[in-house]
Parts: sequence; structure tokens; C-alpha cells
Amino acid sequence: MFFIRFFLKAIQLNNWILILTTITLVLSSSYIIYYIEPETFTSPFEGLWWTMTTVATVGYGDVSPTTVGGKIFAMYLYIVGIGLMSIFIGKVIDFFSIRKRLKEEGKLTITTKNHILLINWTKKAAITLDELLKAFKHIQVVIVDEHIPKTPIQHDRVKFVKGNPASNSVLEQANILQSRSVMVFSPDDLQSASQADGHTLLIASMIKGIEKAKKQEIYTICEVSNSSHINAFAHVNVNEYITANDTAAHLAARSILFNGSSEVIRQLTSNEGFDLYSISKKPEWNTYEDASKALALKGALLISNGSDLSIINRLHERIPENANLFFICNDDSYVDIVS
Repeated sequence: MFFIRFFLKAIQLNNWILILTTITLVLSSSYIIYYIEPETFTSPFEGLWWTMTTVATVGYGDVSPTTVGGKIFAMYLYIVGIGLMSIFIGKVIDFFSIRKRLKEEGKLTITTKNHILLINWTKKAAITLDELLKAFKHIQVVIVDEHIPKTPIQHDRVKFVKGNPASNSVLEQANILQSRSVMVFSPDDLQSASQADGHTLLIASMIKGIEKAKKQEIYTICEVSNSSHINAFAHVNVNEYITANDTAAHLAARSILFNGSSEVIRQLTSNEGFDLYSISKKPEWNTYEDASKALALKGALLISNGSDLSIINRLHERIPENANLFFICNDDSYVDIVS
């Protein structure tokens, strides 16, 4: 009954008290067995070795008590030590099980830095995530959504935060200030474009509110269902907009007029064939022509500085120091250029 009560109390112990109790038992037992049998256990470390193999039920048998006192103490350690260690190991397993469940349910605070935030889990978000994981081997992605019950994908580079993305606390839980960029997708479950864009605009406003309060830029991209609503997003200083329906319509028109153009665009927006990349100005590039020639020698085609495609007519002009040069090439050429 004594041991039953003892173990029941041990199970109910605070985790830190249990850790301290277990460590105290192991260390004290190491010195006690050394004191009882100094001939067998020539140092406290030998005692520690025997104690650990005993309470962990490994039992190598390379060293063991030979005296009556040593054997009595060993029997005590078999009952108390092994029981306490079993409870300790059980607590550790429970801790990792609970942490895994909390991670899947999106309840843990994100500590990852330089990650991509995908807000609202939609069909387009799933396609985007797949492209990101394929194209960028080291990028970390955090999904934020309030409707799905747990993480939609099990991947070591994907984390999940469950909650209302229009809430400051949820965005802070996703470590938004340390993110590389944020993509807000238009919800699938809302019936009208106005409702969807209103929801997206609310989230964008919250993000830009955090940006203003913390005085730190948060690069924000929003999917806009109706292009007539873009002015509202411009009002809150959203960095980029994606108008999926308009883009599809324009692409269809170009494909009808210029057969095969849709395949060119598809390759540039997927992880197949040639792709679109960006690079900062290199010291040896003074003009756009310098950059164009250098990139061409590497098998790449310079197309713009940010969204400015007109540089093709201004190759003689100097490149600004903060330029973001976009070019087209394959994976091998890109690796050669950035290295």
C-alpha cells in the first residue's frame, strides 16, 4: 500500500518536481551504492552507470552489488527507481504527444523566421503551397485559417495556425513581423465577390495596422476577386494584387490571338521548364545593358525592374541601387547566376 500511494502521488507531481525528484534519486543512489560497496563501485561515476542501467531496465550486468547491504539497496532501487523512471518517461512521451497534437491543431506559437504566410486555405492556396515547396527547397510556410480543424498537410516545412486571420493575436502567433511576405487568398466559401474582397480587405487592414504600429514593413499580396475593388486595397497600401478572374480572361484572349502564348505564361508561373526569378543589382552592372548582356551570357533574359517592363527601351540608363531585376532562365542558369 505504501508503494501504491507513493506512485499515485508521483503521477500527480508537477513536472518540474518530478524531474528534480528523479535527478535527485539517480545522483543520490550513485553515491549511496559507492559508499556501501567502494570495492565494487570504485567511483561515484561507476555508481551512476549502474544506477542508470538499473532504473532504465537495461541491466548490462557488467557491474552489480555483491554485499547484502548493496543487494538490499538494489531491491529498493528496483521498486522505487524503476517506477519513478517509468513515470518520468511516460510524462516525456505525453509531452511530445500533446505538443504534436497542439501543432496539428494550430495552437503553437510560430518561432520560424523569414517564412511565407498563406492566409485562408483555399484551392488556390493549396496549388501555391505545392509550387513553393517544389521550387524553393528551404522555404518555410505558415498557413493561417479559422475554418479547417487541423493542418491540411503534414510536411516538415509547413506549420499551421488556427484562428481568425483578422485578429492581431493570431497574426502575432504566426510571427508575422518575422515573415518574408504574406499572401491573403480570397475565401472560397463566400457567395459574392464583394463579400470575399471585404473579408480580404479586413485582413489586409489588420496587417497594415500592425505594420504601422511596429514601424516594420510587411510585404502583403492580396487576391482580389473583382478588379473594381483594387482602389480599396490601394487605400490601405497593399503591396501587390492578384486578380485571378481578370488574369485568366486576358490570358485567354492572348492565347486566341497568339496561339501558344498560354503555354509560355504557364511555364513562367509553374515549376516546369523556364521560370521567373529576381536578383539585386550587382556592383559591376552600371546600366541595364550591362545587366542584360551579363545575364544573357548565363542563358537568362532580363525583362524588368520590378513591374517596370519599359527598361527594354532604356537599356542605356543607370540601374538604381535598390533595383529588383526580373529575368527568365532555367534552374541551372539561376544557380550559376546567384552563385
